[in-house]
Amino acid sequence: MRFVSPLLKRAVYPALHGAGYLGRLSPPAGYAVVSYHGVLPADHSASDKFLDGNLIGPETLRKELKFLKARFRIIHPEDFRASMEQAKPLPPRSVLVTCDDGLLNTLTDMLAILQAESVPCLFFVTAASCGNEPGMLWYEELYHCMRSKPLNELASQLPPEPGTDPASAGTFQSQWWDLVRRASQLDAETRADWMAQVRASSPKQATSSDRRWRLLNLPELKQLSQSGMTIGAHTRTHPVLSLCGDEEARREIRESKLEIERALGQEVWAFAYPFGNPATMGEREFRLAREAGFSCAFLNVEHWYVEHGATEHSTFALPRTHVTSDMTLPEFSAHLSGFHTRLQRAVGG
Repeated sequence: MRFVSPLLKRAVYPALHGAGYLGRLSPPAGYAVVSYHGVLPADHSASDKFLDGNLIGPETLRKELKFLKARFRIIHPEDFRASMEQAKPLPPRSVLVTCDDGLLNTLTDMLAILQAESVPCLFFVTAASCGNEPGMLWYEELYHCMRSKPLNELASQLPPEPGTDPASAGTFQSQWWDLVRRASQLDAETRADWMAQVRASSPKQATSSDRRWRLLNLPELKQLSQSGMTIGAHTRTHPVLSLCGDEEARREIRESKLEIERALGQEVWAFAYPFGNPATMGEREFRLAREAGFSCAFLNVEHWYVEHGATEHSTFALPRTHVTSDMTLPEFSAHLSGFHTRLQRAVGG
């Protein structure tokens, strides 16, 4: 599939979209779930597109929401919950809108667009947003620190990733991801201590936009919840769960639910796995999400079943269409309609 993707993106999907073919298809499950990660604020000047690729512009979001309203039926998260808990059928071509991470821009830039389009959203946040000074996502802060200064000595303090050579060369992004995976083997407190050393050893980071990088704090999280949006859990600290020990993985999942429930005074019934792809979680995480008391849990990919076969915890491995900054509207339509997934199955990709 990776060899034909440019052709699909630039020719096939636009042709099918323009002919109305994709609009006549229904998602394989009868419904689709969209996964956003926030909106790029106007005061953010992107110097590195690698991390910003998960965020989209406000006009792109508005255009996609209008498309969803015209071609699908956007449902409230509580209707989706009833479908999971009580097996209540969803309307044909239903779409659930979700957003991960709990960045400040979800409140300052994204919420107004959702409200203007009357679109409800299920926001997945980490337990960091239950405090008053949540800071940044640790792996994004690590990226900035590595950009400003090599972390050779501090990197040597991390456990090696099984089956890899810590000294192996690669792109900057691959070296960063290697440290993210190695740091994810630490428990949350030890990792926080290590990040404090990284922060102290690096030149002061001047980020262009608080709204781009900072997580929601508790008053802001309450404001988002009180606006009519639904809040779900996204672990305590957003590690690579598959690299956490059993007890640490259980704590990341279970305590994120409990901490957010205490902070908001309401039940948290949905969970989204950090990173959410087969390289970062699996059957153990499905089981832990179920044992934590969630009603369902979401991936960040569409084709888990294509790669791995059906799982007995399918309610805890719900696929989503991950929207990126370079996704065109025809491509968006191909993913939501299920055409992209059907094509992957056909070619075995």
